[in-house]
Amino acid sequence: MNVKTISPSPPWWFLAGIAAMGLLQAAFTQLSGDEALYWMYSRHPDLGYKDHPPVIGLLTGLGYGILHSELGVRLGVVLLHTAGVWLLWRIARPVRLVEFALLVCSIPLLQVYSFIATPDAPLVFFSIVFLWVWKGFLENPRGSAAWWLGLAMAALLWSKYHGIVLIALAFLSAPALWRNKHWWMACGIGVVLFSPHIIWQAVNDLPSLKFHIVERAGAFEWKHLCNYFGGQLLVLNPVVPWCLAMVVLKGRAADPFEKSLRTVAVGFLLLFVLTAFRGRVEPHWTAAAVPAMVLLLVKHREIWRRWTMGLLAFFAAVIIVVRLSLVFHFLPGIPREFYTNEQRMKEVKALAGSLPVCFNNSYQLPSLYMFYTGEKAHCINDTGGGGAKNQYQFWNYGRYLHEQPFYYVLSYPASGFEYHRLRTGHECWTRRENGLQIVNRLYLRTDEWHHHAKGGDQLVLPAELTNHNPYTLHFDPMQPVMWTAFMNHKEGPLRERIFPVEVGGIPLKLDPGESVKVSVHLSVPERAGSHRLGIAVREKALPYTFQSNWIRLEVE
Repeated sequence: MNVKTISPSPPWWFLAGIAAMGLLQAAFTQLSGDEALYWMYSRHPDLGYKDHPPVIGLLTGLGYGILHSELGVRLGVVLLHTAGVWLLWRIARPVRLVEFALLVCSIPLLQVYSFIATPDAPLVFFSIVFLWVWKGFLENPRGSAAWWLGLAMAALLWSKYHGIVLIALAFLSAPALWRNKHWWMACGIGVVLFSPHIIWQAVNDLPSLKFHIVERAGAFEWKHLCNYFGGQLLVLNPVVPWCLAMVVLKGRAADPFEKSLRTVAVGFLLLFVLTAFRGRVEPHWTAAAVPAMVLLLVKHREIWRRWTMGLLAFFAAVIIVVRLSLVFHFLPGIPREFYTNEQRMKEVKALAGSLPVCFNNSYQLPSLYMFYTGEKAHCINDTGGGGAKNQYQFWNYGRYLHEQPFYYVLSYPASGFEYHRLRTGHECWTRRENGLQIVNRLYLRTDEWHHHAKGGDQLVLPAELTNHNPYTLHFDPMQPVMWTAFMNHKEGPLRERIFPVEVGGIPLKLDPGESVKVSVHLSVPERAGSHRLGIAVREKALPYTFQSNWIRLEVE
């Protein structure tokens, strides 16, 4: 290798170019729905949220405090990405700029999180920080290094739960440290620093654990496996997995750190292959492994560079063109939410007037509505949209609709709703509502979640009914709310999964925070097997929404 072609630090023009591109993209690309939700995190500071830890909310809030715009929401992400590339260079050196730059600029996943404000952006940055600290710890596992490693672990977990996979794989790659007191000291520091979020989860009934482990679980389908492999080719580009396979098969680990890089890169990919057997896997879930892949590839560039440099340059050029098109809109087929969300929300505002708006089955739309109009919005997740609760079922935006006039916006046709085709091309169905109770934070918890019965049995489930809303709920016996059980929801014919239930012991009113003991009465369907059961409620003109824990029913 010609030492004259190697620089001890990346040229500042390269980092400046990355930052400038990110700032341009961040300023002139409208927010996606997920980004708007994470901006909402910053409006409601907390130690955790249903889907994610709070770092992304802190990051968006800090930038938005400086600039009240899309650029403000994304400012922290752009700065983290630029700093991450610089740090990745420091770990990888000595390395030629052209190889390093082509890898960084040709991996779509790295480019997306160079400006899009999602939890994966800080996750990627702190993955790089972790690898940097881990490298030093492997070389000298002393007490001071343990403190830094514990900090890096905590930062990973505060960013996104997938950070635990990176930590576990690094641990598995270094058996020499398994009995090292400084490693366990680092783990203890990480746990202590992460403990506020663990306590928050326990106090709030483990919402994230239930969402990721229970609600997202599903039956095996070949499409999940095919989508996973196809998704990796998309987010990594088809060249990187091929180069990675060549390096793993032909190269050898020169030191413990490189062994860790191999374990992380391959371990992430294999782990989510297994995960695909229990449900859908999102392509970006391997984001924390990408820095390890880049480092591994630049360490063994002699294996792959002759055949792939041109292809990497091609993909880098394509990504740059696509990113510019998000700003200047010159390519067809670009997702329209990146340049129509503001107009769409303002059109809905024109229809709603001064009324608060309620969307259905979407946490993105109320978040976008509040970002682009400044008005209040809420969402109701009905059973037709899958029924899983989202962050709005934990916030109290229902108070703006409860027994007050509001504008209800559906994404599907429904009786009594008026059809609108917006100038952005989106369709919606709307109706003005008034005097309805918003019961979405009414929660029914059965004493036991696993039950055995025979078909035709009359089953009585002791339960507790709690009103988590900040207002009193009334249960008029002349116009009672309607309770229904959904069995194996989203599976099988409709007639096999919906049947009425009765909830006895409900008082005439339930004050905020009040709980009462009730009993759920249902007839066990004549359908042998293991079934998942959820209890839903309907209030007048509003759709059924799930209000209970999931119940496992074994029918003989």
